[in-house]
Amino acid sequence: MHLLTSREDPFPSVVLEAMSAGVPTVAFEEAGGAPDVLRDLQAGVSVPLGDAAAMVRQLRAIALQTGPEERARLARLARRQFPFAAYADRLLELALPRTGRVTVVVPNYNYAHYLPTRLQSIFAQTEAPAEIVVLDDASADRSERVVRQEAARAGRDVRWVGSPSNSGNVFAQWRRAAEMAETEFVWIAEADDGAEPALLERLLEAMRADPEARFGFADSRAVDAGGATLWPDHQGYYRESGTSLLERSGTIPAEPFLRECLGSRNLVLNASAVLWRREALLAALDRCADLLGEFRLAGDWLLYAEALAGGGSVAYVAEPLNLHRRHGAGVTHGMPPIRHLDEIRRMHRRVRALLGNPAGLQSEQRRALTAARRVLQD
Repeated sequence: MHLLTSREDPFPSVVLEAMSAGVPTVAFEEAGGAPDVLRDLQAGVSVPLGDAAAMVRQLRAIALQTGPEERARLARLARRQFPFAAYADRLLELALPRTGRVTVVVPNYNYAHYLPTRLQSIFAQTEAPAEIVVLDDASADRSERVVRQEAARAGRDVRWVGSPSNSGNVFAQWRRAAEMAETEFVWIAEADDGAEPALLERLLEAMRADPEARFGFADSRAVDAGGATLWPDHQGYYRESGTSLLERSGTIPAEPFLRECLGSRNLVLNASAVLWRREALLAALDRCADLLGEFRLAGDWLLYAEALAGGGSVAYVAEPLNLHRRHGAGVTHGMPPIRHLDEIRRMHRRVRALLGNPAGLQSEQRRALTAARRVLQD
């Protein structure tokens, strides 16, 4: 048992240490915050200030009453109510305000083969995230074992959040990611992609430079299933799409970004390249909640557009700091062409509505749709 004889210390950490060890405390009333905690959490008792005899009596009584189950309850309560990691993160944030503002969420479904590389790319980030969560959608492979092995090997904390059944919708996972995060920024890092070490640092610099930025993204290097480079960046594709907005790093206001980067096609080519301001992601998810479940291909396109529906801006880093893996396991390859084209048409209508149907946009969209149809027929 733990006897707190202090009459002045408001709430010493030794009380928390006792709880974490499954040990109840006996303290004096009117001696700081400890009596309130002991009463509210049923973690011990307090006696009248200065009554040493009452303290000894209570100590004996509690010693006789506290069994293994109660000790286990106290330990669980201490971990839940007073997590040391959160305390340490808060101290670090006070000392270094730029640290620990990102929750990294790795949505995963049967990607055990890619998880070691993905996790290593997160561990190597020069801007350390506050938390790393693997959000699994009922994988049937070795994903959980791989995650735990990689975390132990690297000496890093990775939270595994499983699911009893597959959601069938990646954006349901995105909502879970946004809701469970407690940081200002969320990086949804797909399990089969990768990143250069400076990705988070550069995106955070860009986002902090513009408080109105709803999200930020970087250019990507495309790799095949085995990791070999297919092309070093997407600058050629951006130019073919008719925009010069993505030639250099900077902040792009909502209206020109909607028109030139989301108006005819989605130039945010890989979701893993995006750092979200958490509140903006939640607002976008709420705005299109009724529609999002109907999209298999263009749901991310819809979210980017909805995030900018009320204004704001996009922070862009022109360096290819994201690694976009392109392989036959993606959604696009398993989708009937007619469904693919229908989603593009719906997005064209949505962006026109957001922009007030500006002159020339519909013609650009028809050309983009024709090009998409040609690619799907090849």
